[in-house]
Amino acid sequence: MLEIKDITFSFDKKEKKPLIKNLSFKVKKGEILFISGRSGLGKSTLLDLISGFHDNNLIWTGKIYLNKLDITNASIQNKKIGYMLQDYFLFPHFNVKNNLIFSLPKQTRNKKEQALDYLKQINMVEFSDHYPYELSGGQKARIACLRAIVSNPDALLLDEPFSSLDKKTIKSFQKFLFEYVKKLNIPCVIVSHRLIENLNNSMELNITKFA
Repeated sequence: MLEIKDITFSFDKKEKKPLIKNLSFKVKKGEILFISGRSGLGKSTLLDLISGFHDNNLIWTGKIYLNKLDITNASIQNKKIGYMLQDYFLFPHFNVKNNLIFSLPKQTRNKKEQALDYLKQINMVEFSDHYPYELSGGQKARIACLRAIVSNPDALLLDEPFSSLDKKTIKSFQKFLFEYVKKLNIPCVIVSHRLIENLNNSMELNITKFA
């Protein structure tokens, strides 16, 4: 379970009002939490904070627990959180296949075959030798999301994974994504302005009231 407890943050001590104040929530294993709210509220910053990728100038308080362990001050590597950033953060000098291989657990055997199998599941195996600059925004989003999943994380954070996808692709990719969250039995937090209706084991949190 991922638990966020009394998180408050801002970028300036002089700010009279923080971006987010006293935010708390829990996401159980196999559950998906959608976080919504208007632009500028700090949704992406919240994911940065949970993952450890936050700006060093961020001023914040609160606690972060994963599977009952306090990971508030743990290193990015020790947190074991798969994170898809909004700007994708794919390695430009790696092709698609090698971007995935880089993120596979070290003990994984036949990494090349494993990477290709994942690509088949999202209908992108024909792009295995392409480089990020050759991909569309939607294709980059799927690869970035897949890379977060294949790292075998204890929790998954996704920042706007559906924003660059067309309706048809969204439907198939969501099916893949949600099946893997259930298969891995991990908590998942998704920041998205395109919320999914009638999805089992999902919740929505609008953070406007914490701003």
